[in-house]
Amino acid sequence: MSSRLKKLVWLSSLLLVAGTAALIVISIVVTDDHPLSTLSPSGRQGRDIAQLINPIFVVAGVVFFLIQGAVLALWWRYRVSGSDTGDGEHGYYEDEEFPEQVHGNNRVEVAWTIVPTVLLAVISVFTLVALFALDDVEASGEDMVVTVIGQQWWWEYQYHLDGDTTTPPDFVTANELVIPVGVDVPLDIKSRDVIHSFWIPKLNGKKDAVPGRSHDWVIQADKPGRFRGQCTEFCGLSHGYMKMVAVALVPDEFEEWKANQMTPAEDPRQSTVPGVAAGWEVFGQQCANCHVITGVTSPANRGGESTTPDGWDIYGEFNGGDAGTYTDELIAGAAPNLTHLMTRGTFAGSMFDLYLDAGDHVPYLDLPTGATLNRGELEAWIYNAPERKPADAENLRGMPARTSLSPQDIDNVVAFLSTLD
Repeated sequence: MSSRLKKLVWLSSLLLVAGTAALIVISIVVTDDHPLSTLSPSGRQGRDIAQLINPIFVVAGVVFFLIQGAVLALWWRYRVSGSDTGDGEHGYYEDEEFPEQVHGNNRVEVAWTIVPTVLLAVISVFTLVALFALDDVEASGEDMVVTVIGQQWWWEYQYHLDGDTTTPPDFVTANELVIPVGVDVPLDIKSRDVIHSFWIPKLNGKKDAVPGRSHDWVIQADKPGRFRGQCTEFCGLSHGYMKMVAVALVPDEFEEWKANQMTPAEDPRQSTVPGVAAGWEVFGQQCANCHVITGVTSPANRGGESTTPDGWDIYGEFNGGDAGTYTDELIAGAAPNLTHLMTRGTFAGSMFDLYLDAGDHVPYLDLPTGATLNRGELEAWIYNAPERKPADAENLRGMPARTSLSPQDIDNVVAFLSTLD
């Protein structure tokens, strides 16, 4: 192969690699179909992070190409060929034969020491500014605080509309955190069992949920939408399936959603819809010891008594003394609150879609009436949850199987759950 052809092949390969890298970067930055991307922020905190990392990516890219270009240039300039050694066949140095040793250039060595130092110092300053901004968790005059509780392997959200997290929440939901657009919503992040990490990348960075501790955080969205998240601290068997969704609604829709969440479920025993009353009977026997449905699984409906209102004692967060007395004891064993299950788009730690092909095509508040229930996946989950999502239900980690239920029982349970909107 001639030297000219070799140069052509080498330059073509270099251009191909550089072009491919550029296309990959452009596809990541420009497209908005990556649910866990930090490069297309949709909130103030996410934007602060992007404004920090985007210039760093540019600087890192420039440094990469400069260094790699210098390496390739040096390789090409000082390559050894057969004509250099006087041997047209070998084209390499013999053992123990070294090329001519040349002393270093002091100016160049000083430059490549000082320039990276200054560059890293500048980046450090901007990093500290961004970290201080993210650490500012003061809300913008809003009273509402949401307690976020991580548990193997799902997320619970307790809404305290008066901002007092030492009293029972006004309502509780699971898997999907619903917030109003344009409002800084303060979060109180905790864990019931092991260390988890709460992360909605388009809205903010990561914040650990540590058992026995409480971490303040804040989240805000600039526009309506559904933003995916993921637990980012390895927390056991189904860590990879411990997802979450943040749903941002315009203020009027958020107020409508909030009012609905505060409404107790209707008594299924009075329902005339086929299967609902029978489904409640099965649910009451198999599921009500763990799952709360406000107004339905209250102590009175379960045939027992409680010193706390609305059955909050099921969560293990209120002691057995005076009614409503709160304790910071965090224990595992709670299950997702199902009071308004059908108003959510996902279930099982946001691993499965509750509706078929709903996506962003159906407005969030219209899901119960405008989308098709993912009945097959929901029935499969009820029948044998550990088969769908690995769990350790014997040790109160994950949902146990209900393989003793007949197909009719499961149909009835789904009929009952379908009324929880």
